[in-house]
Amino acid sequence: MPRPAVPAAATDPRRPSPVLPPPDGPTIAGLLSPAPAPAPRGATLLWPGEPLLWSWGPWHPGEVRTVQCAHARVAAIGQCLASEVTMRHDLRRAVQDGRWERLTRWPGAYLLLVVRDHGHLTAYADPAGQFPLYYGRHGHHTVLSTRARTAAALSGTATRPDTAVLAAHLVCPAVPELTEGRTAYDAIRRLGGGQALQVAPSGRCTRWTYEEVAPDPGTRFEDSADQLRSALSGAVALRTDSAPRITSDFSGGLDSTSLAFLAARTTGRPPLDAFVYHYPDAPAGDLAHALAHAEQAPSIRLAVTRGSEDSLPYSGLPEHGSADQPDPAAVIGARQRLRLDHIARGGPSIHLTGEGGDALLAAPPSYLGDIAATAGLRRLLSEGRALARMRQLSPAEVVLRARRLARTPLHQAMSRLASRLDEPLDHPPQWADAVAWWPDPGPETAWLTTGARRHLAELAKERASSIGPPSASAPATPGTRAVLCELRTSAAVQAQFTSTARAFGIWPHAPFLDSEVVRVCTRLPLAHRIDPFTAKPLLAAALAGLVPAPVLQRRTKGDYAAENYRGARRSAPQIRARLLRSPLAELGIIEPARVIASVERAIAGLPAPFPALDRLLGADLWLTAGDSGQERP
Repeated sequence: MPRPAVPAAATDPRRPSPVLPPPDGPTIAGLLSPAPAPAPRGATLLWPGEPLLWSWGPWHPGEVRTVQCAHARVAAIGQCLASEVTMRHDLRRAVQDGRWERLTRWPGAYLLLVVRDHGHLTAYADPAGQFPLYYGRHGHHTVLSTRARTAAALSGTATRPDTAVLAAHLVCPAVPELTEGRTAYDAIRRLGGGQALQVAPSGRCTRWTYEEVAPDPGTRFEDSADQLRSALSGAVALRTDSAPRITSDFSGGLDSTSLAFLAARTTGRPPLDAFVYHYPDAPAGDLAHALAHAEQAPSIRLAVTRGSEDSLPYSGLPEHGSADQPDPAAVIGARQRLRLDHIARGGPSIHLTGEGGDALLAAPPSYLGDIAATAGLRRLLSEGRALARMRQLSPAEVVLRARRLARTPLHQAMSRLASRLDEPLDHPPQWADAVAWWPDPGPETAWLTTGARRHLAELAKERASSIGPPSASAPATPGTRAVLCELRTSAAVQAQFTSTARAFGIWPHAPFLDSEVVRVCTRLPLAHRIDPFTAKPLLAAALAGLVPAPVLQRRTKGDYAAENYRGARRSAPQIRARLLRSPLAELGIIEPARVIASVERAIAGLPAPFPALDRLLGADLWLTAGDSGQERP
């Protein structure tokens, strides 16, 4: 990939620079008003002579790409894989005909910033939402940044967390509608997947959805398979053609392993270094598959990253967090650092991950509601019975849940959520519980204070009364909504992993989150994309002949539950101490004693809501980020 333009330093002795602590990672930011402020200390102008946007580095080569022509400038931030010739040509065409969204169709995934004459700025987030933009107000000015922490600092809200967002993050992560567009920082908004934001010179903001990630009923399975084959192969080839070194995850599952085989076919270099994680004392089940698949490809050199007691979940949690937003993956930071250190021994690389594959290609349990509504009783009975038997559940109960779901509108489900916050499940949500718009709140709901729980219930009631006809923010069916929610979650996971990997010189890329791959997969209606008798049938059809058949036939996934239990037992004293002094309690969000009771259950080997505990600890680390010398949120 071409290297980014190097912005020129900017100073303006006539006006003071904004007071802003140095970001803790590469950042683009701006303070937009009729008279833009000069760049803060340590920052440079994104474009020489254009004071709207500032940049802090260092960035990976090609991570920030800028082009300009008469009357317009463009920056693509993330993984834009288009040639510079294409970028310049399309920009000139957009200036002439006003079709700016054409610039969002370049290969890869990226946040697009367009600055036109007279200071008009328009931002387009990628369809998956891997590269968001954060924005808010500071007096009459609009502030924006690629990092929420920087936007909050510019707006003066860096010390004000949004308690409703934090509470919803803990117990209702599958219901993003509760706090749509909000962030953990009070008054800072998030421009998410497929959304655009226009900021006028006056600072006035207009936000809309420029690309709806939604199915097209006329799409054929065979066409989608051909398009996915082309999109994935092209996404991998563009990366292998430009990067000095390519590495890949190789779990033995469908997604990352398929990408590794595609990369090995296109590199034309020595064997591709591929990595699988394995903890011998609590095996997840991936290693045997990875070893078997690697034997079929001399062009793949498999490396096993061996875990230990020190890499267990909850080990080595820092006193102070560094994530830009609450990060549930913070609890597996030791494992991530072990993996990244292993990869980095061979030098800097673009590292391929399979993130996003499950969201786009696997079947959310709620898709049975789509089948009940659109495909008829015969298919519902066939697929409902098959899925129930695979999980040793009652087929009749699963089918009844699906039929009930098909008759439940979204606003009614939101009203039910308000009441279920006082009557949560007595067990962590299971597969059958997700045959719904979303699973009912789990036992972690009891961790909340009465005030926090009532606040969420009020939000649910407000949303129930405001939900209108199906749209991009409220998809037509439970299944398409679940896919979109999983896609957004995968994008956030990948974005945080990319941030973690930066210190190791590793740049993770997730081709399944590339915009064209997302479009191809989501365009095909879910009922045509899913088959309970075949593992990810669209991927299998797309990659037949490019990836060995045994890779595409694996139906299981690695199970890391044993590591969670071992890690919780090993780090129990540290977890208890952190919970007793958690700022989440100071903010009136949780009752620490109730959380500790759940931890004690986990220590005893009883069922425990580990995902919720991970979200809580990630939020706790985020809240304590400022205690290490930076401004505390």
